[in-house]
Amino acid sequence: MSDHDSQYAFGNFLLHRSSRELLHNGQPVPLSPKAFELLLLLVENHGRLLEKAELMKALWPDTFVEEGNLCVMISVLRKALGEDTAYIKTVAKHGYRFVAEVRVISKEADAQNATLAPEPLNGNPSVPSFGMKLFPSHFRRALVGLLIAVIFTIAVVVSRWSPRTARSLEPARNLEIRSLAVLPFEISGAQNGDEYLGLGMADALITKLGSTGKIATRPTRAIQKYANTSQDPRAVGREQGVDAVLDGRIQRAGDRLRITAELIHVADGMQLWAGTFDVGYTNMFGIEDVVSSEVASSVRVELTGEEKKRLEKHSTTNNEAFQDYLRGRYFWSERTGQGLKKGLEYFKRAIALDPNYAEAYEGVADSYAMLGLYTVLPPNEAFPKAKVMAAKALAIDKTLASAHATLGFVHFYYDWDGPAAEKEFATALQQDSNYAMAHSWRGFNLAVMGSGSEAVSEAKLAETDDPLSAIIGTNAGWTYFLAGRSDEGIAILHRVIDLDPNFPRAHFRLGNIYEHQGHCRLAIDEYEKAVSLSGGDGYYEGSLGHAYAMCGMIEKALQSLKHLQQLSETKYVPPFAIALIYVGMGNKEHGLEWLERASLDRSTSIAYLRVDPSLNSLRSDPRFLSLIRQTSF
Repeated sequence: MSDHDSQYAFGNFLLHRSSRELLHNGQPVPLSPKAFELLLLLVENHGRLLEKAELMKALWPDTFVEEGNLCVMISVLRKALGEDTAYIKTVAKHGYRFVAEVRVISKEADAQNATLAPEPLNGNPSVPSFGMKLFPSHFRRALVGLLIAVIFTIAVVVSRWSPRTARSLEPARNLEIRSLAVLPFEISGAQNGDEYLGLGMADALITKLGSTGKIATRPTRAIQKYANTSQDPRAVGREQGVDAVLDGRIQRAGDRLRITAELIHVADGMQLWAGTFDVGYTNMFGIEDVVSSEVASSVRVELTGEEKKRLEKHSTTNNEAFQDYLRGRYFWSERTGQGLKKGLEYFKRAIALDPNYAEAYEGVADSYAMLGLYTVLPPNEAFPKAKVMAAKALAIDKTLASAHATLGFVHFYYDWDGPAAEKEFATALQQDSNYAMAHSWRGFNLAVMGSGSEAVSEAKLAETDDPLSAIIGTNAGWTYFLAGRSDEGIAILHRVIDLDPNFPRAHFRLGNIYEHQGHCRLAIDEYEKAVSLSGGDGYYEGSLGHAYAMCGMIEKALQSLKHLQQLSETKYVPPFAIALIYVGMGNKEHGLEWLERASLDRSTSIAYLRVDPSLNSLRSDPRFLSLIRQTSF
């Protein structure tokens, strides 16, 4: 038997080297990959003192980690082997020695009986023979059988009642970690300007772990609300509906950072992995690689060669660029006009420092796309820049799922090109099947293209990947409506509003559906809430004016129209919003005129021209049909 196939027996344990499995009385004992590596080192060198430095170099060959990590691993092993045993001896200030007698198993028969009579490598028997050679062979076999039966019976009783079978270990035997939430890292000793570090580090880890496509990670917008809170990680995990939570802290002392992290199983609170890292403030960009690799290893994610490359990929080696990228994501995630602009500047700075930083180009693309969607910038100004920067990101890294999704977003809202958008969304989801927003946007595109059932399926997948997200839920409600399932859409939107009553877009979409159903008062109430909560979003006010007109409140509709026209003198107001009010008042001529302006302006709502019920009165008009032909859905 080769060294690779070696099996080792000690006590009631059997260690399989090739299958990387530890058995106790024939039952698997759950161990993380790192813990197994440590146990294997100790067992293979049983009787010999292994210095701490030697063990740490073997376990973390390319990474600087604190000695505390080794202590944690030793503690994990002792717990797995049983607190009533003393297999691992600590030699103070030096290291550890495995003191149990170990037997190398070389035959299948020996493997089956290894837990009964372990024998050290020096050949000295660990269990006396009781003079068995004096008995006939058939009697010896019978006696051995009897001993096996007795010991097995004792083992079963002990395994049921001994404190060694702790509840924290038993569930791990069949643990299947499919979903994970990375919480914003807690910051202590922060200096002015460090506020981005906690959420920025979480965002970087979410991107890394999500890139494998093997574990669903809750997106940054889902976990940012936990920043600067003291909520229990398991409570957060239950709220987010995930299997495990990665919780961390960053402590700053001058130019040094101590980063600690632990992976917690939500169901029972079991610690699956823990690590501590001391790094210079100017050398922290590699920590995301180390932590993400350790987490993936600890939850036993089986990665292909290509997936390992993604996980181990270094997006940049320029620490300043990485810091600016983290700052950019921090401000971008605020989703306000000011935050998006500030994030955009940091992304641009990151590119100036590292022109090959794909994620920074994607950050710029994301910023322009959102600035265009939220009408902070005119579509003709924002979306072409978003498209160029997403393409640059993909030229550097064609596997970047977020860049494909952003490009699909631009194709949908700006180019009005359904097939092109579908291609990019599909590619994004090939790279990251758990990308909630890509599923959500793809649902819109499919609904407008007339594939209602597929659109609903995408909306469901998005909600599964990010169940508490207000924007994902709102998009799902709108998708259901576009697919002809209005009542289900209303139910989804009510659920979103129950979770976040101050989310304006949910009220806006609920108003859309109520208006289509003829519920004037309900629609107006929701539109008014949307306008108020958003601070006067032009699209929302245009829909409110349309509802006023459709419900016979012409004076109020005219007030909305006048307000938008005045507002357009000082800021960008979508022509589509003004068109809506004219259409609601029955003024088709002015309504079509402003829709044509909206088409020239590339207003995002033109994407819904084929399915928007607010425009039903125009559907037989040749000018309207000409506008529809300008879209490719």
